Amino acid sequence: MALTFNNSNNFRTIPVGIADFGGNFQVPYGTIFAASVVATVPIGILVFIFRKFVVSGLTSGAVKG
Repeated sequence: MALTFNNSNNFRTIPVGIADFGGNFQVPYGTIFAASVVATVPIGILVFIFRKFVVSGLTSGAVKG
């Protein structure tokens, strides 16, 4: 849907940009993997730093009352 509603290259989402790397007859697995790592590692670092708040938020939503 992000590719359908947005025609500009400046406002593409990360998955659409990564999917656009490939060509018709070759798939650059190294480039795709590197872009995936660059996209996910910062989020993992933030979750690791704020894991106390993430766990408390998840458990507070599971407790009734």
